[in-house]
Amino acid sequence: MNVLLINSPSRKGKGGMMLPLGLLYVAGIIEKCGFKTKILDPYLADVGENQADHDILADIVKAVEELKPAIIGYGGIATSYGMTKHLSQGIKGKYPDIFQIAGGALSSVYQLLLTRTGIDLVFHGETEVSLPLFLAQFASGRSYEAIPGISYRRQGEVMRNAPAPQIEELDSLPLPRYDLVNITSYLHDIEELIATYHLLTQNNPFFHDIIDRIGDDKYFMSLVTARGCTHKCLFCYRHFKGIRKHSVEYVIEHIKYLMNTYHIRGFQFVDELFNSDAEWVMGFCDALEREELDIYYLIGGARINKVNERMLRRLKETGCIEINYGHESGSDKVLREYRKGVSARQNREVTRLTMSLGLNCPVQLVIGAPGETTQTIYETVQFLQDTNAYIYSLNYLIPLPETPIWKYVEEKGLIKDVEHYLDQASEYGGTEPLVNLTARPDYEWRRWGNLIRKEMQLFCYKKTKSMTYLYNSWLYGLLGMVLYLAPKRTWKKMVPSFMRVWINRFFKI
Repeated sequence: MNVLLINSPSRKGKGGMMLPLGLLYVAGIIEKCGFKTKILDPYLADVGENQADHDILADIVKAVEELKPAIIGYGGIATSYGMTKHLSQGIKGKYPDIFQIAGGALSSVYQLLLTRTGIDLVFHGETEVSLPLFLAQFASGRSYEAIPGISYRRQGEVMRNAPAPQIEELDSLPLPRYDLVNITSYLHDIEELIATYHLLTQNNPFFHDIIDRIGDDKYFMSLVTARGCTHKCLFCYRHFKGIRKHSVEYVIEHIKYLMNTYHIRGFQFVDELFNSDAEWVMGFCDALEREELDIYYLIGGARINKVNERMLRRLKETGCIEINYGHESGSDKVLREYRKGVSARQNREVTRLTMSLGLNCPVQLVIGAPGETTQTIYETVQFLQDTNAYIYSLNYLIPLPETPIWKYVEEKGLIKDVEHYLDQASEYGGTEPLVNLTARPDYEWRRWGNLIRKEMQLFCYKKTKSMTYLYNSWLYGLLGMVLYLAPKRTWKKMVPSFMRVWINRFFKI
């Protein structure tokens, strides 16, 4: 019995492309059960930036004809729903006997998957327990309805079973089946990342140390050391409870395997929370030195309140070049609403410390919490300026099913058509404002992103005297000059309050 696994795209173009680690683990489970599997990733289609022009379904049909699978499985996140619907319905029309399943974070929209697509069964949570049971039952033609951790249709009604138990001993898991994909397609080019650091050349004295450390090994890849997190933020979807870590020895052997097999020297730890256990982190650093592993690495998820100077110095000494904390906001009010468990002061102090030690520290912001206002937005701007955060990412809060904020969305009736909304989220991600969760009017809420960007462009210009940061500001400058020359009574009536504040700050009027 063969199984075809599909990495269902969550974004149009290449924006959501990343190594499908979840499917690589699932493939290992399937082959351990004695079945052959293949992974198909539409992101790898040679179609440039626009996947809409490419017939992904035709690729799947070709793979089906070659593999003759009894089961097709889809992995992805909630915004993969639209593509999963399109593909699963197409397969159901051509091959009605193929059983189709879905899992991972995509399971958060299981009601839609089971009622409006070609999906027959959805796995929730980890599949190390439930998937082998299902495969055994399916292969023998027996009923699978008693298996924990799944949802399915019975007589037109969606049924969801009790959760399957979590794997407590992560070291019992085999390594992901990297051999089933072309790893080189998923390598990240550090030079592209460094290109965004251009201000560091004049503002961070450690920049050249980073370049020297990397040398010619400019590619890095994703790797996990843990599952779960200690907190669940307002916008976070997670089907894991608590946090579990691989042992240091397991992670070191994993790194050695990737270094020896694929000649990779750079790694990005994509755990939700890398530094949950200070003793583990220090032990990991010691092991890197003891094994003389000359690597560089980026930490994709860390908590502000679980680091100190000693830890940061050890991380840097053993090859760390970047830490992402997930700051989200510079406002205590918003941080409390997000359930971050940290304060704006902690964000500020730890970010400054991290940068002062020579570690890159991009600031990640999520704006648009229910309690967000223009005042809290300016508190975030002040945080960015206090930390000289030239590098930051800015996204509007995107509520998704089974996240804590989703209950608020349902109670307020803010999203009328969930399918259409998920398609919008897939199209734009968090870069565009999609649903106003706040009490502020839409015109004000929609402009917060630009407000932050313009404030930081002006700040960066003052700091660096570089016109690079004013390339997108000429229109605002022209408008401001016209309004500055006009009678104040006139423009104060014409211009919204948030824009008047920005113009006042820009022109000091």
